[in-house]
Amino acid sequence: MDDSQAIRGVALDYIEGWYEADADRMDRALSRYLAKRRVVSKDEVWHVDKAWMVDATRAERGRIDDPTRGRKEIHVLDRTDTMASVKIVSERFVDYLHLAKVDGRWSIVNVLWELNP
Repeated sequence: MDDSQAIRGVALDYIEGWYEADADRMDRALSRYLAKRRVVSKDEVWHVDKAWMVDATRAERGRIDDPTRGRKEIHVLDRTDTMASVKIVSERFVDYLHLAKVDGRWSIVNVLWELNP
């Protein structure tokens, strides 16, 4: 699998794992160093880590009735040999992902997200 396919595969594990409540896929997509944030106001930033995301996925917080029909527009914005930037537009959110390649494996290190207008 080339890097482009691997990057897209990680993005799909992230969004499809969320839709399907598949904690294994979410776990596979995320770096143990994940920092996921949403800036709510000048005084408030929501922050979650990998454990929270995997637990929320397992608890079906993102599950949708028909995951095969869930919106998942994936745009690889830029990449080098060891890092990539990806935008996902989903049913409820817009996520900007930063991925890193370590020991030949891509994973999501950072996510900045907002509600999909």
